[in-house]
Amino acid sequence: MAFATRDWHVLHQFPYSEQLLSRSPEGWASVAPDWRPAPAPQPGGALVPPIQAAVNFSFTSIELDHPDPFGVTVVLTEKDGYRISLNETCVR
Repeated sequence: MAFATRDWHVLHQFPYSEQLLSRSPEGWASVAPDWRPAPAPQPGGALVPPIQAAVNFSFTSIELDHPDPFGVTVVLTEKDGYRISLNETCVR
């Protein structure tokens, strides 16, 4: 997770591994997070490229009257070649 402004950001990491709970005959897996200790927040910490791109696009001024600026950020990030998968919590 990153808290960001136009000029800086703080990276908060919440590391985990996935614990397999069950697998269906069709191949679907049910997993639970196995949370690890979180490191201290990192001001200016390195962001993986797709997250850095999303932060950059979030503060890029564009002439756009659009009801979903987050969706526009997703489109611009995908246009840069990154694959984005949104879960249902991101859908309005």
